[in-house]
Amino acid sequence: MNIGIVVEGDRDAAAYPELIRKIRDDVGIVLAEPCGNDVRLMEKFVGWLKYFQWHTEISVDKAFVIRDSDCSDPAIWETKLGQTLVQSQFVPSFPVHFYATKCELETWLLADENAINQVARHRGKEGSVPEVSFPLESHRNAKELFQRVLSKARLPVDRKVYQEIASAASIERIAARCPYFQHFVDNVRAC
Repeated sequence: MNIGIVVEGDRDAAAYPELIRKIRDDVGIVLAEPCGNDVRLMEKFVGWLKYFQWHTEISVDKAFVIRDSDCSDPAIWETKLGQTLVQSQFVPSFPVHFYATKCELETWLLADENAINQVARHRGKEGSVPEVSFPLESHRNAKELFQRVLSKARLPVDRKVYQEIASAASIERIAARCPYFQHFVDNVRAC
């Protein structure tokens, strides 16, 4: 199965394919298209869906449009994304799922401190970071907190580190610490 995803940023484009492959073992290629930020995603995602349908050499079997909810109600953003597609009058030949994280992608990456420590060790860094001990899905500054945690682990804040942490992360650990993550898992497994 080949999947196309439209996401906010470059680091999202590195992490989400790893998480998707961990959830579903029949995924081949994940075409990830970053838009730059949430505003641009809202403006450009229909164009990227058209690109997936008509201009890629790889046939897309399913697509996701994924944005952060920034700790607001994710269902509101998912509905807005769906309404935008309907208003565009474009009907893709593949199923499209809309997903808004409960806060930010970094919320999920913070959920598994073992993955962060594993990446740091693999890169020859000493020390470790402790578990973040508060409810992650209500933390408004997950991105800034994640950057501080990476700094403590002496890791750069770049797409490669995001990719490596997502690849090392436990889906079960993320789901246990971030309940809305299950909605993402269900969407990935659907169809």
